[in-house]
Amino acid sequence: MIKRLAILPFKTTSTNIQFLTPIIQEVLISNISTEATYTVISKDSTNISVQDNASLKSIGKQLNVNYLVTGDLIEMKTFIEVSLNYYNLKKDERQNIRFEVDKTNLFQLGELSLVHLKKMLHISGSTTKTTSEAKIQNPEIHQLFVLGNYHFNRWTQGNVKLAIDYYKRVIKSEPDFAPAYLKLAKCLVFQAGRGYELPKTVYPQAREYIQKALDINPNSGEAIIDRNLIDFFYELDWTNIYNSIAKGLENYVDASEAYQQLSFFWYGLKEYDASIDALYSALEFDPISTSILNMIGDVQLSAKRYEDSEKTFLSILKMIPNDNSSLENLMYISALKGNARKAMSYLNKLKKVLPEEIEYIPRMGYVFGKLGMDEEAESYLNHFKTLSQNEPNRVHHNYFAQVYAGRGDWEQTMNHIERGWKARSGILFILTDPQLAPLYKWKRYQQLVAEIKLPKGVEDNNYITLKTDIKETLRININALLFVKAEDNYARLYLFQNFRVEERLVRATLKTVAAQLPEHFSRVHRTYMINMNQPFSVYGNAKTRYITQKQHDMEIPVSRSFDISTFAKA
Repeated sequence: MIKRLAILPFKTTSTNIQFLTPIIQEVLISNISTEATYTVISKDSTNISVQDNASLKSIGKQLNVNYLVTGDLIEMKTFIEVSLNYYNLKKDERQNIRFEVDKTNLFQLGELSLVHLKKMLHISGSTTKTTSEAKIQNPEIHQLFVLGNYHFNRWTQGNVKLAIDYYKRVIKSEPDFAPAYLKLAKCLVFQAGRGYELPKTVYPQAREYIQKALDINPNSGEAIIDRNLIDFFYELDWTNIYNSIAKGLENYVDASEAYQQLSFFWYGLKEYDASIDALYSALEFDPISTSILNMIGDVQLSAKRYEDSEKTFLSILKMIPNDNSSLENLMYISALKGNARKAMSYLNKLKKVLPEEIEYIPRMGYVFGKLGMDEEAESYLNHFKTLSQNEPNRVHHNYFAQVYAGRGDWEQTMNHIERGWKARSGILFILTDPQLAPLYKWKRYQQLVAEIKLPKGVEDNNYITLKTDIKETLRININALLFVKAEDNYARLYLFQNFRVEERLVRATLKTVAAQLPEHFSRVHRTYMINMNQPFSVYGNAKTRYITQKQHDMEIPVSRSFDISTFAKA
């Protein structure tokens, strides 16, 4: 049975060693994540969960885990005392171990904590693949890398610039340390994604750093996943991304990031249901990530499922009452639906909560144009014209496009879309945003899209809407559905998607589900329905028979009255 485990950030009252606490947490998460018996929650969600000083039981409930790891660092004169705790919340049990680390070995805290945690979890050293690559031997250089991570995780323009400087200094002294190259590449991708630097300037640099990391460690799942981002957004080469994500997942502990990238892939292909499924897989590892929820809302919006999208963004506002992105999208949805009063209400709320240094955000341009707010629209356009002149490294073409799309000036919209595409800015916006739908049949637009190198042989998706017994609905990929199992008044669906078998428990009887499935699903047992298009093997005797499928580790009982000759055998 797989256990869901959260490793919380370590605590210390000493400002001298505060910078070490996230590093220890990262070492523990990255290594324990490779152990097959644990699903380890991402650092982002665990860090959010402790912000309000909630109890451990509340944190466990919020993260949907029964096992927690916490730690405390106490600075003494010549050593650091570490207190490591492992909680079984279900049984209300706690294990504790204390150990000391000499200050001369300060940067071994993470690895020593890992050794003790493995003992507490009964993990032998041979069963867990180490994620360590080359190690930095010089403590001063190691500290530069730690400081780089500190600024990198702040995700602001200024902090990322500092992180870049630290990583370059690390590489100068330790040219074979692959993690520094990958962090540096992520910084550059961040700058391009946020519009701080021209993509054509930083993406090629990022690609070089990723390739260097792969030269050092060809099996780095993280490098493979990061390289895919460059192929997707800059090279527009989607031919091998799907298979590369599968390979990257084998050797990358941050499954959440990998599944988010898979969602980009499906999103760009306008396979919206598959994109949402990938994001829900990401949420399994990052359960309270508002950024993933925002992405789900964006995909629902692009699919024109406006009610679902509104529910998603409203759910985020319950967690973060003044979330700018959610208010912006709710304003935008209202404008798309032609509800001017509601759009204005969200616009006014948005203006009140925006930081003083931010005057406009992208969707405002569409609303100004759509609602005929000409004075505001001109002010918006002039604002970004001035920014473009003062900051030539930033790309604002898609900002201008929003105003003209709102006004219905498609010639001007297309002009700016072409410039944005050429700069490799806002690729998913250009491909999927509903406001640009009138351009889809334009030859100029189709010429842009034709530059994408599309994949071949990717699995087919065929989604249907499944109705439950409590008037809820669920979208499922019928081609991925392996079998259905009855569990009293519930049905458990088993699907092979996102490179793994996933389960969905729905409030519906097997009879309710069976009535909605295609003819190639058959009831082979009173509690099972199986997809007869799936290859299988049969074993057993006249009294007891089972259907098996080694690929997905399936074993399903077959009733004696069922004629197994109706199936195509593997």
